[in-house]
Amino acid sequence: MMLKSSIYLLSVALIIIVIIGERNFETIKITEETALLPETEEPQVEAAEKTEPEQLTFSEKLAAGDGVTIVFLGDYVTSADSLPDGNPNHVTLLTNWFDEKYPDQVEVVNAGMNANTVSHMKDRVATDVLVHNPDLVVISAGLNDALGGWKIPAKEYAESYELIVEEITASGDSEVLIRTPNPTLSVNENIKMLPYVAASRRLADKEGRHFFDFYSIMADEVHDKKIPQKELMQNVMHPNTKGQAYLFDKFKVYLTMELLEQ
Repeated sequence: MMLKSSIYLLSVALIIIVIIGERNFETIKITEETALLPETEEPQVEAAEKTEPEQLTFSEKLAAGDGVTIVFLGDYVTSADSLPDGNPNHVTLLTNWFDEKYPDQVEVVNAGMNANTVSHMKDRVATDVLVHNPDLVVISAGLNDALGGWKIPAKEYAESYELIVEEITASGDSEVLIRTPNPTLSVNENIKMLPYVAASRRLADKEGRHFFDFYSIMADEVHDKKIPQKELMQNVMHPNTKGQAYLFDKFKVYLTMELLEQ
């Protein structure tokens, strides 16, 4: 009788142990799967992040042999009809230079328009600039804002210019190069332009924006008598064929030394 009772108790104990063991095994299995889940997923996320290509800069695209698009946004000095004699202006000369230096890589769009201020340019950014999906946008403004018939105040000029730059760079695919205008033949007119040149300089101080201070370069060389300014101008405000060639030469030096070698 005692033996039967012992066997019965042992059997019950074994059944209880098996049941508890199975429950613990299920708990352990679920816990292990739950614990392994993040370890399995996190490396996959990290791998996806590592394989995402980095955004190349304009100069890096050129160096890699990729095609790029440059849009020149500006006023009369930029526009294709800026020289009455029909000679190529600085944009056309730069286009030819890019074709020689980077064959079949660079598409240049001239979006210059006579009598434009930053207010006019702001209204046509979408239709004349962004539609081309540019890698680089060269902007030149200030002559008409300071001296033209509209006389845009310097504060309004800076605000509108900032909106133009922000709209162009919003997607992250386009870089901006701000070019200051040329000095005029009039000292008094140049004094009026200085706040606009200073505003352009401040705009370019922000990260990711390039700056070609043509005004200061030309003014310094005129002051040092390295160049005869009158020979470079078709009127008080606008460069002639020699002046456009001079602008091209200085722009080419800037691009080679400051932008393309970054």
